[in-house]
Formats: sequence, C-alpha cells, structure tokens
Amino acid sequence: MQPLTRPHIVAAGLRLLEREGAAGLSMRKLAGELGKAPAAVYKHVSDKRELMSLLFAEVSRRIELPDPGDDPRTSIVEAAQSAHRVLEEHGWIAAEMLDGRVLGAASMRLSEFILDALVRTGMSDAQAARLHVAIWEYLVGHLVAARAGAPGLAPCPEAGTGEDGAEDYPTVRRVAPLVAGMSDQERFAAGLRALLDGAFAQPRTPHGETGGGTGAGAGAGADVGPGGAGAGEAAPSGRVSRSAAAAAG
Repeated sequence: MQPLTRPHIVAAGLRLLEREGAAGLSMRKLAGELGKAPAAVYKHVSDKRELMSLLFAEVSRRIELPDPGDDPRTSIVEAAQSAHRVLEEHGWIAAEMLDGRVLGAASMRLSEFILDALVRTGMSDAQAARLHVAIWEYLVGHLVAARAGAPGLAPCPEAGTGEDGAEDYPTVRRVAPLVAGMSDQERFAAGLRALLDGAFAQPRTPHGETGGGTGAGAGAGADVGPGGAGAGEAAPSGRVSRSAAAAAG
C-alpha cells in the first residue's frame, strides 16, 4: 500500500473542495476520500485551518507571474489577471479570502511581485502599499461579485414596470447592455486598468515621505499605518480590507 503523503492529502482535499465546497470539507471526510483512518491524516496535517492553507498554497502556485520587464504597469495587469483566472476557477477561495482564513505565506508571492513593480515605478513604500491594498480589495470583491452572479448593471427582467419604470433610469438602461456583453475577465481587466491609471497619475512621493491629498486617487499616496489605513484616517472596515492588509505582510 502506498504511504500517505502531504501531496496525496492536498490532491484529495482539492477534489473534496471542488465537489462539496468549503462547508463540506472536514478532516473526517478527507480521511474517507483517502481511504484512511482520520488519525493517519492528522499525522500530516494538524487541523482544517492548516489544510485550507495547504490547499490555497497549491492553487496559488498556478498563478503565472510575468517577467518584470520594463513596463511594471503591464506586468501588474498580467499578474492580477492570471490570479483572477486561477482563483475564479476555484470558487471556494473567494469566500475563504473574504474571511481572511487562507491568507499567509501563499499570498506573499503575488504581493511581493505587485509591490516590487509599484516601487520600481517611483512610488514610495507608502504609496505602493496603499495601492497594493486597493488591488487586493478589487480582486477579492470582483471574485465575490462574479460568484454571486452580480455584474453590476444588468437590468432585471421586471425593470421598466411600475413606478420605477425604464424612463426613470435612462442612462442605466443604455449602459447596461455594454456591461452585460463583457466577460468576467473583460470587466475585471477594465476596472483594474482604470484603478491603475488613476493611481499612476498621482505625483510620486519621495521615499521616506508620506503622501497627502484627498479623494480616491490620493489613497495610493497616503501614509500607511497598521492595517493599511492612511495617516489621519480610520482603518478600513470589513473583512476584505483586513485580508488585503494581511496580504501586504
């Protein structure tokens, strides 16, 4: 009989997750999937939390990071799009990331790539950290919205009837087909480029100094305190912000 190893456990865990979702994953079910006693599994993995970290690490290795090259902005877009494709294929990840349960060393590879690329554009560490958090929040938020089937502007069938008829939302009705005609990947790439364009248009802050200003674009230049909050502002609320801050290290 072939000895039980961590790679066997990870492969079985991924099969179980894809079939039953995170709620259906347990150490006992995993042992059954492997045809082993639970005690044999516990010799290799201490608990479900460690198991989830191993599974996320395995999936995250499939994210392709391009050569840094001379165009950091394009490199960031390509890396984030690869991450989006891989994570979208494994729907359980978005919910786990939202709760901050699978972040850790496995997320550092992508974070290091993004942060290094941003700093190479001339951003200070504070500017790079702030934009990195925004990219993570956008990535996780888009995955959750896509999972829920919420493209954002697709009109519901009953729109245009009753008091709130189509005549009340002419711009939404006109623009909605453009959004509905885009794939998840197209919507993600368009939003990511808009986010980067706004941040890259901000003045660079010399290293060792903090940025200022107000508005959405100023977020990339604000000083970063614990949890990713800019100096003088409240820390971002919600689990997505905590997950993104954890990814920043």
